[in-house]
Amino acid sequence: MDPPPPVALDRAERNVVVLLVDNGLVSAGWHDYLADLVRAVSAGSGNWLLPFALTPHFARIPAVAHVDVVDLHTTPDGLREQIFLNHLTHRVCRQIGGSAPVRVFISYASRDGGDIAREVSRHLRTETDVDDFLDAHHLAGGDPFAEILDAAVAGCALLAVNTDSYSSRVWCQREFLGAKRAAMPMVVLDAITNRSARAFPYLGNVPTVRWHGDSRTVLDQLLGALLMETLTHRYFPLRVAEMCAKHGVVPPPHLLARPPELLTLLDLPRIAGGGALVDLLYPDPPLGTEETQLLRKIEGSLRALTPTMLFSM
Repeated sequence: MDPPPPVALDRAERNVVVLLVDNGLVSAGWHDYLADLVRAVSAGSGNWLLPFALTPHFARIPAVAHVDVVDLHTTPDGLREQIFLNHLTHRVCRQIGGSAPVRVFISYASRDGGDIAREVSRHLRTETDVDDFLDAHHLAGGDPFAEILDAAVAGCALLAVNTDSYSSRVWCQREFLGAKRAAMPMVVLDAITNRSARAFPYLGNVPTVRWHGDSRTVLDQLLGALLMETLTHRYFPLRVAEMCAKHGVVPPPHLLARPPELLTLLDLPRIAGGGALVDLLYPDPPLGTEETQLLRKIEGSLRALTPTMLFSM
């Protein structure tokens, strides 16, 4: 197969060019095309080349000799798709939210969540290009741990390792509430093995991944959920601004990357400076009737809208 036309990199502000290197691409007939592609990608500050190796012969391509290639050809088939998506999602997150890797704050109860938290941390450090924050690695004797933890929570995606004792731990509650009220990306890892005396009510309204025996599979799925939440939080405001400009609509003053909940109503007056509550926009799909009526009962002046609802008014 002959090489296709050059990639039109000028059609977007930022580009992630995914290169799937198989045996066909290794042939000499593609070398000039790939060299031109790499030069074009390197010429733009908003561009990034993301090559994946589907063959052990990828090193024969001179154009990618200086680029870190993600090795998929030795990855088990059952993990390949998720690992591919994780790398791609992470790169897009970094393209639109700064060059630094996404950082995951691991919140857990030391009584029964330490082993899982350390396994998650070890996976992030050894198998991915995502950063992590685990108190055992980032706190030393004499550190003002409350200040460090509060600052870390506000700048990370948060993973809550929800074990039997998680909901009853004051510090776990503080970390989770701090991240939620700071509107950070959040995912719950459901690792309850027996029973929880009282489920922490604010653990809801975020994605949940079930912990099970095939840890490598669930760890990659967990990372995928965290990265997709991060991408939603970073991209949704940009997409809203673009859509509003295209339709000549004034963007609502309050944007949420997840559906509103009762806790949202507590923080909206603070965000609005004590003024009247107005329109709030969150991603589709819309909330059900019961949830919407409950929110309106608490605050009748709030209109919780999705883009579909906003642009159909």
